[in-house]
Amino acid sequence: VLYVIGADDAIYRYDGGSGQLAPAWRAASLDRASAAGVYAAGRHGGLTLLRWDGTMATVGCGSGHGSVSASGACVSGSADGISVQLPREEIPRLVLPADWGGMSPVWSSDGDRLLLVRTIAARPGPGDDPGLAALWVRERDGRTRELYRPPSRGVLQTPRWSPDGRFALVRQSTTTSNSAAADGFGSSLLLIEVATSQVVDLGIVLSAPQWGPDGQLAYVSGGGRMTWENKTLIVRGADGRERIARAPTGEARVALAPAWDSARGRLAWISGPALSDSGNGDGYVDGAGAGRRVAVIDDGVKASEVRCGGGRVAEGVRWSSDGDALLLLCRKPGRDPFPLELWLYRLGDGTSASLVTGLVGGPPEAAGFGFYGAQPSLFSIVAWSRAAH
Repeated sequence: VLYVIGADDAIYRYDGGSGQLAPAWRAASLDRASAAGVYAAGRHGGLTLLRWDGTMATVGCGSGHGSVSASGACVSGSADGISVQLPREEIPRLVLPADWGGMSPVWSSDGDRLLLVRTIAARPGPGDDPGLAALWVRERDGRTRELYRPPSRGVLQTPRWSPDGRFALVRQSTTTSNSAAADGFGSSLLLIEVATSQVVDLGIVLSAPQWGPDGQLAYVSGGGRMTWENKTLIVRGADGRERIARAPTGEARVALAPAWDSARGRLAWISGPALSDSGNGDGYVDGAGAGRRVAVIDDGVKASEVRCGGGRVAEGVRWSSDGDALLLLCRKPGRDPFPLELWLYRLGDGTSASLVTGLVGGPPEAAGFGFYGAQPSLFSIVAWSRAAH
């Protein structure tokens, strides 16, 4: 079963048994997936569990933007403050008032601690001053502690825990220009050790990094919104040592969209020819030049390539939880405004099959689906029952 976000912000459900694709829910983003289903966070707050069997359930978490931990603990942030609801509690309770300035709360994997961004000084108005925010942790006993504050001015966004709770990731931005931020100017990804508040600046990282086994972190380093230049995949070990992940070819390549195999520790990513000063990507839309992209699987000993079927090119990859299959985000070459499809690749026999090649209610001339702006991530637009733990 797949839940897929379309360009219209609606969520669609694909049933692999019947091949049926149907609208499932209204505008929302996908939060954590579980064995039961995926949590959908409403654009204006609220959480809904979209079960794999197609049924739904409202999750009691307050009216704000929230999320649910693996243990079933719920947190919600709104204009009224930060509220939590533990599995055995019947209603949410306020833990941080509105004047504390908390936002973007996120649970640790064990559901015992919260990362929060706290507004210290709001943006004063038009101009170059972005304001000031800090990263805080709410401990198991309810105490709050500041982990990091920018040295001068800057906002912090999208905090994330490492799976073991040892580190936090947060984006720092010192620009008020969305265009500049899209290219990475004034932007950096910070890795913060929660116990000591030690900070490591990982530089410009525009896409979502991915935590792997044994405390490893895979992230794509490099600024610029063009995905065919200046993109290097870095794998950082728990000991802080880093290596560059390379495709099995001698030509210059970019590396994008890392994904870890939780069953065997393998790393997959999207690889394409690297170009510089190429303007339109030298044949990107035609699947040639910069658009000649494949998935790469690295098991620590050797790297091999996986391709989309039907003459498509690969733009995203994701593992099943047992490591036996890959979900591929594939793109049809050409100028179709809806060029994206979802394919299943079976590692055992090397066969592939198309799953989602269009969305209900889309333009009749469009076989696939698409998004305006940045190429979407398989981790943000798709929930896959075979990837859930």
